[in-house]
Amino acid sequence: MAILDVQHLVKRYKSGTLANDDISLTLEPGEVYGLLGPNGAGKTTLVRQVLGLLRPTSGSIAVENVDVVADPGFARRRIGFLPQSQLDLQSLHVDELIRYAARLRGMPGNEADRRTEEVIERLDLEEFRKTSLHSASGGIRRLAGFAATLVGATRLLVLDEPTNDVDPLRRQLLWNTIAEEGRGGTTVLLVTHNLAEAERVIDRLAIIDGGRILREGSPASLRSLVTEQLKLELSAAGPLAAHPALRADPATAGAYLFAQADLGPVSGWLSTMREIGKVTDFRIGPPSLDDIYAVTVRQHQPARQLEAAL
Repeated sequence: MAILDVQHLVKRYKSGTLANDDISLTLEPGEVYGLLGPNGAGKTTLVRQVLGLLRPTSGSIAVENVDVVADPGFARRRIGFLPQSQLDLQSLHVDELIRYAARLRGMPGNEADRRTEEVIERLDLEEFRKTSLHSASGGIRRLAGFAATLVGATRLLVLDEPTNDVDPLRRQLLWNTIAEEGRGGTTVLLVTHNLAEAERVIDRLAIIDGGRILREGSPASLRSLVTEQLKLELSAAGPLAAHPALRADPATAGAYLFAQADLGPVSGWLSTMREIGKVTDFRIGPPSLDDIYAVTVRQHQPARQLEAAL
């Protein structure tokens, strides 16, 4: 049974704005599914409908085989949600927030206490347990919110930019925890711009723009879009006229993409540039998910512009 099944979802606001345009996706048990797209792509609208906070214009949404358009309360009870914005419960301590979330999920007091201790230990929050959310750093507030999402032990987590404001070491812990949740059977819908870090935990991803899913598949399958290309990242000592085979990488400032067939000429050019001191360092490797995302969105821009004109 699919944990989340969205079919032909359309949301048109009263203003006439088409926020979601025939979106279909299915998430299986234990799957970590990435939802990627620029601001205004329709991600937030989709998430709000999945959570039962916004009614679709047409289409269906089922959570654990229950129609949540007809029963939005079921979605709110069965989904653990970490919003992108910071939590408003600023007067609570970190441990109080986590326990409060457990009790809201209907856990008896003893079980809520036990689960709170488990999550605090798992996310290394012991030294911050009595820190108020008001005085905590943005990263600790974010981790506390994530802990409150986990404590409910739901089968579906919806995480919107979970690593915002989190320091590098704790980001690693957070990504490890998301991967563990997936391996343990929890389904995760992950909205993130941090593709470089999220790539290793994502099973499948969808690239969304203009309210539509442009591409969907595993990270490996989507790499087929750029399999004949390589990525060059370099450090230059001043302005540099790039080799004709190079084109600016839309995903990374100061980087370039080029065809594998041009590796020889590009390598020769790099050697010359290093000898005369114009290039101080460089790295050549395969394109990242950021590059796939940028290429996909860019490919669909002309079609969207034409539709807007019509």
